[in-house]
Amino acid sequence: MAKRKEQHTGMHPTLEQPRYFPDLHASLSVYTRDWLAPRLPERYTISVERGLSMTDESGAAKQYRPDASIDRAESPEAPYTDAIVVQPPSFSVEVLGQPQRYVAIRDKDESLVTTIEILSPANKTGDGYEDFRRKQEQLAGKCIHLVEIDLLKQGKRRWRDERVDQADYVMTLQRAGDSLVNVWAVALGAALPAIPVPLLAPDADVPLPLEYILQEYLKKSGLGGRLG
Repeated sequence: MAKRKEQHTGMHPTLEQPRYFPDLHASLSVYTRDWLAPRLPERYTISVERGLSMTDESGAAKQYRPDASIDRAESPEAPYTDAIVVQPPSFSVEVLGQPQRYVAIRDKDESLVTTIEILSPANKTGDGYEDFRRKQEQLAGKCIHLVEIDLLKQGKRRWRDERVDQADYVMTLQRAGDSLVNVWAVALGAALPAIPVPLLAPDADVPLPLEYILQEYLKKSGLGGRLG
C-alpha cells in the first residue's frame, strides 16, 4: 500500500511564485473574511477590497484598497466564540516617528475600525512600498487597528528591525494608538499562528487561525498534496 503523503505545514516557497501567489492572495482575503464574518458581533460588517479615499502628501485624494476591513454598525450582539488559542507575539517593535497619544473625532462617515492586509509584491518594492507605508501610517494616525500578513520573503518590510528582517514570514498587529507593534515571526515550514483581530472596546479580539485558513486554501486549490 502506498504511503499517504503528509499535508504540508505552513507557507511554502512555491506559493510565492508569480504563477501561484495572485490566487493565494485573493483566496486568503476571501477566506479571512468568511472566517471572521460569523464570529463578529452584529454591530460590525466586514468586506474584501473595499476602497478607502485618503489624502496624500500633496493634498490630493487617493484610493486605497485594503484586503479586508471591519466597519462599525449599530446593533450590538454577543460574538460567536471558538476554542482557538491565540499565540503570543514573538516580540514587539517600537513605532518610530509617530505620536503615542491620539485625539480622534469621528463622524458617522469615519467608521473604519480594523484593516487586514495580506501583502503582495507590489506592497514591498519600489513606489508601491512607499505608497503602502504612507497609507498605513495615515491609517494608524486615524486610530485604526492595522493587521498585516506578510507571506513573502522577498522585498522590503515596513518595520526596520533585525528580528523582522531575519524572519521568513511575519504577521504584525498595530493596535490603534499603541506605540508598540506586536510581531509574529514564522520560520519556513512552521505552522502559521492564530493571531488576534481587535475591535472597538469593550468588544473582545476575534482569533484568526492563519494555518487553518492556509490549509483550507491548499485543500481547495489542490496544491496541498503537491508541495514537498
